[in-house]
Amino acid sequence: MNLYQTSSEILNNTYTNESGQAIYKVSTPHKFSGRVTTISRIVPSDYEPPRVEDTDSYELGMDFRDRFAPLGYIDWKMFASSVMRYKGEEVKATTYLKKQGWGWYGSYIDRHRVFKGPDGKEYKWILGFSIPELILNDGSETLIARFYTRKLGVFSPANARPAYLEILPDGEHMVDVIFFTFIYIEKIRKEKERAARRRRAAAGS
Repeated sequence: MNLYQTSSEILNNTYTNESGQAIYKVSTPHKFSGRVTTISRIVPSDYEPPRVEDTDSYELGMDFRDRFAPLGYIDWKMFASSVMRYKGEEVKATTYLKKQGWGWYGSYIDRHRVFKGPDGKEYKWILGFSIPELILNDGSETLIARFYTRKLGVFSPANARPAYLEILPDGEHMVDVIFFTFIYIEKIRKEKERAARRRRAAAGS
């Protein structure tokens, strides 16, 4: 299963399938602090909307016209652990996605992240140089998902394609969890990538 980005901004984007049907939407208001990312998923036509008293869904942007409903939220914190709300459960990001090993950029922030899936198995997001990969964390390193960056096709337009998240058959039983955690770790990875790029530019000036 492939989920294609329609833009380059990780926290404000739409992800489509191979047919161009939007499957997920990621929306984040542009403000300095108190940013909350809403991750929504397409729902079937017989979906029952939440009760009116479920104010979070309305305040954070449910789009009934397009039949999308919130899957979860990420409340980004600057000086504390961000908070993840997924299918009605709330947990600190550092509790659910535990740090393990070291990412490409070698900082405490960009360490790999380990979590337990709905099947009881442990999975690890590997934060690479330009892409993240999700593997089964049982020693087999079975690849579960991988992000592919955009190809511009400057010299060969036929090879141009948008960035996309590939979810392999071994991960198709937990697509929502993979996508939700991907948004979090890719935001972290991109921040470290930009910081490293600025340091290299400053060193060369």
